[in-house]
Amino acid sequence: MLASGVRIRMARVEDVETARRLVALTGSGVNLESRLADAIPDGRLGAAVLKGLAEGPEALTYEMAVAASAEGEGSVEDLVIGLSCVLVAEHPEHGVVGALVALPPARVLSNIGIPDMEALVGLLKVIKLKAVAVDPAHRSGGIAAALIATCRQIYTQLRYLLLYGQFRAGSGLETYYQRQGLTVLREGQGVSLTMFSVPAGIYTEQTERFFACDLA
Repeated sequence: MLASGVRIRMARVEDVETARRLVALTGSGVNLESRLADAIPDGRLGAAVLKGLAEGPEALTYEMAVAASAEGEGSVEDLVIGLSCVLVAEHPEHGVVGALVALPPARVLSNIGIPDMEALVGLLKVIKLKAVAVDPAHRSGGIAAALIATCRQIYTQLRYLLLYGQFRAGSGLETYYQRQGLTVLREGQGVSLTMFSVPAGIYTEQTERFFACDLA
């Protein structure tokens, strides 16, 4: 809990619209995807995360095996949703004033030339910090830093190896991310994925830059 009384927790159904609004405020074009928001009411969002935190990272391996043995892509999609999380920062007087969205980059992993099974295993190794946002009236209070730190702590406990995200080149955010202990990559530099059996990496357009950190 921060000095202001703000606490970080998993999002609940009543937080969805506020989280949507906050993420939209980043102006980056990122949004809280419907597939994630729709999975909050029935407890599917973050279900595997919570199970892994309670029972140990081995529980995630079991969930992955179930998804791999099931027919169709729906089971893998459910696994991605279960491994994702939406965190919120709740102020004791003002309610939810910050939000963070993190998810395994399933589509990216399936299109970078690694074997299919390794792409599936990658869902348990690589996490993308898709968005972090704080209400303008509550910025400069350490809320975004607390959201990022909590996200890192969760996925470190689950034995993920890499967290990464991207931001608009020229936005000046590189200094902020560096203060959070994240490595900011040069413009045009991709994120190397060394945990696979073949050389692989994640790349973006020249208008964006990556930040990353090892979790192991």
